[in-house]
Amino acid sequence: MLQPQRGQFSDEAHATWGAIAAIHRENRGAQMVPMFLRGLHTLGLDTDFIPLLDEVNGRLEFLTGWRGVFVKGLEDSAGFYRLLRDRCFPIGNFMRDRRDLDYTPAPDVLHDLYGHLPFHADEEYADYCQRFGALACGFLGDPVRLRRLERYFWFTNEFGLVQTPDGRRIFGAGIASSVGECVYALSEKPEVLRFDVEHICAQEFRIDQLQPRLFLLDSVEQLYGAFPKLEACVRA
Repeated sequence: MLQPQRGQFSDEAHATWGAIAAIHRENRGAQMVPMFLRGLHTLGLDTDFIPLLDEVNGRLEFLTGWRGVFVKGLEDSAGFYRLLRDRCFPIGNFMRDRRDLDYTPAPDVLHDLYGHLPFHADEEYADYCQRFGALACGFLGDPVRLRRLERYFWFTNEFGLVQTPDGRRIFGAGIASSVGECVYALSEKPEVLRFDVEHICAQEFRIDQLQPRLFLLDSVEQLYGAFPKLEACVRA
């Protein structure tokens, strides 16, 4: 049983985590890709409080060699991709306001710890993210090509959908950590397009609204297999 993260977060922050976790608990079996559900339980993140990051990291490092690291606010591109390259994921050191249960434009501890880290308990996903970080680090001085990678990460790792034998499921951590996004993404409201590397690399986005356009993977393996095409698209 994981222990709560005391001192770093207030009682109100723990209560906010618990409230959001309780809402997700009712619906996520029919919303989330199985990989996320496995990682959530393997890392012990299905709690009513913010768990100790050191304890979560102990489990995660054993599985895939990844670990979460607390950061202050939003990491810039260089810092973010260097962390991915080094098998680390930045964890926001704050919790959204209780009035913003549905969504927060800045990545908080719930977005990062609850939304992202469960995926990193999967070995293939973990290896893919390290490769992605290493690729992005090669373009830190090239804003045009780096933006292509940022768009790609946004519409896959953050806001991707995947087709499963049981129907369409949420793959992106940006959706997974947001109650409102989970309902919206699986509704008839967004335009959902087939996964296409070149289209995604060119598709702009905004972080301050529900995403009007999403992309659907045929399978998680399709994302991994598309890496050579991604490299070619970015370098073009």
